[in-house]
Amino acid sequence: MQNKFISALKSMFRNTGDFFRNQQWKEILTILFFLLLSFGFWVLQSLQEDYERRVELPLRYKNIPPEWILSEDNPKKITLLLKDKGSTLMYYLWKAHFLPVDISLSNLSYSPDQYLHVTSQALESAMSKQLMSSTSIISIDPHEIKIKYDTLSSRQVSVVANVIVNTQPGFQISGSIKISQPEVRLYGSNKILDTLQGVYTKFSVIENVSDTKELIVALDLPAGVKADCETVKLTVPVEEFTEKRIHLPVLCCDIPVGYALRIFPSTVEVVCDIPLSLFNELTDDELEIQLSFDEFKENRSTGKLPAKLTKQPSWVVNTVIIPNEVEFIIEQSEHD
Repeated sequence: MQNKFISALKSMFRNTGDFFRNQQWKEILTILFFLLLSFGFWVLQSLQEDYERRVELPLRYKNIPPEWILSEDNPKKITLLLKDKGSTLMYYLWKAHFLPVDISLSNLSYSPDQYLHVTSQALESAMSKQLMSSTSIISIDPHEIKIKYDTLSSRQVSVVANVIVNTQPGFQISGSIKISQPEVRLYGSNKILDTLQGVYTKFSVIENVSDTKELIVALDLPAGVKADCETVKLTVPVEEFTEKRIHLPVLCCDIPVGYALRIFPSTVEVVCDIPLSLFNELTDDELEIQLSFDEFKENRSTGKLPAKLTKQPSWVVNTVIIPNEVEFIIEQSEHD
């Protein structure tokens, strides 16, 4: 079966070769070859001729002042009529990738009617950067641009960091998160700005932190609102924490005349976590438990009052007081 297939295949190739060796087909193939060669020369010759072609380029407005908002009616593209050799125009068609034409508003003068004018000369200069030196710009549509803008209201507001920091075991945030620009100026309609007391950063989560971390985050601006800066830098102070124990007296400094207050125990132990670098900075003077006499009077029926810190540095965290409540007796002089 296999031998028959091979024989049939050889026979087919042999017949095909005989067919193309035929004198008539030789002449046809020769004619086709010269026709294709002539066509190739014609194409090459044609590509050396000058032609005109229209191309569209997008417009991109840059350096827009934050107190401005551009109208939606402003042109978004521009049409050029170019003239050059056919080969160059073919390159523009198949190979070239035109970038948006940048129009910087900082280079334009203000006008009382809230229009900015971009002349045809300025447009041609901006677009020529993407064209070959041999290419001529025959026409530009539109030949000049009027940029319409409106001025927005403004308001200064605070920036609030919206970030979750997950530290490695034994490490904690050792202070408040610093914001490179704690206040920003917002621009928008009065209706929107009147509802804003501040602006948050975009929500971020930082994992597995064991050292001070810096990150750039964008502002979470409402729709239709702009800011004089789009991002801020957050500095999150993180360091290793350790436990410290301090004994403190339970104080009451506003005891009225004629009263005596006895507290049991009169001294409690405070257990807290503090940054390792500040271990020696935490002394008795930095912490305080001072309760008002009114608090004791309000709890006179039970004779017990929760103990709580009334003074502590911001870097002291996870405080536990042992015992967490004290017992007391209020004594009053007989003549009162």
